[in-house]
Amino acid sequence: MSVRPVRLRLQSLGEILLTLGFLTDAASAALLSPFAAFSNPLGSVRALAALMLLSSLFMMLLIALLSRLRGESLRSLCLGKGIVQRRDIALGLGLVPLIFLVSFFIKSLARHALPGIYSGERNVLEELMKSPLDLGLFMLVAIVAGGFREELQRAFIIQRFEAGWGPAWLGAILFALLFGYGHLIQGKDEAIIAGIFGLLWGGIYVARRNIVATSLSHGLYDALELIRYYFWGPMRFL
Repeated sequence: MSVRPVRLRLQSLGEILLTLGFLTDAASAALLSPFAAFSNPLGSVRALAALMLLSSLFMMLLIALLSRLRGESLRSLCLGKGIVQRRDIALGLGLVPLIFLVSFFIKSLARHALPGIYSGERNVLEELMKSPLDLGLFMLVAIVAGGFREELQRAFIIQRFEAGWGPAWLGAILFALLFGYGHLIQGKDEAIIAGIFGLLWGGIYVARRNIVATSLSHGLYDALELIRYYFWGPMRFL
């Protein structure tokens, strides 16, 4: 193996590790820790929103910097050829009801067939919402951190994995596993659901090479789920 492939692999690995989110989350938590109102991200929606939005900002800046160092741009990473196509928008919108149905089915299946992983009908994060302001902040987080940051992060990591380590589809699978693991705080069934959706969004990125459909479906699903939970509470599963 020549020197160049080894260097490329190490560079790609370094960029992947930097953008997994641990660094940006830790930096954000450290900056917010001196402020009592924001020191515990699970203590209030304001604290969680501050952490997620600050971490998202750091992630976007980091990916922009790493892309620039390779002579690339955020625009090409997000939009591919730079043109938003109607079919990507239609795909993103069409995925939203499908995602709700799949989530409902898996939760119902877990309740009846796999009670050991069923986390119940309540959501530890969504229950932090106590006011319309909390809902608004959470929706902002859903759109910025979920819809944009996480899909930008997914696209970047898949791209870097493909550049240095293997096929894009394998990178999508590995990141989907990590994505699911990151949702364990909400329960094992929620982690499985997140992993399945992560695989779906990763597969769409690999096929389309832009984040229009994934960002749209991810952000809309998260925002609509927050609205549903705020007004109607935990969903009653079959």
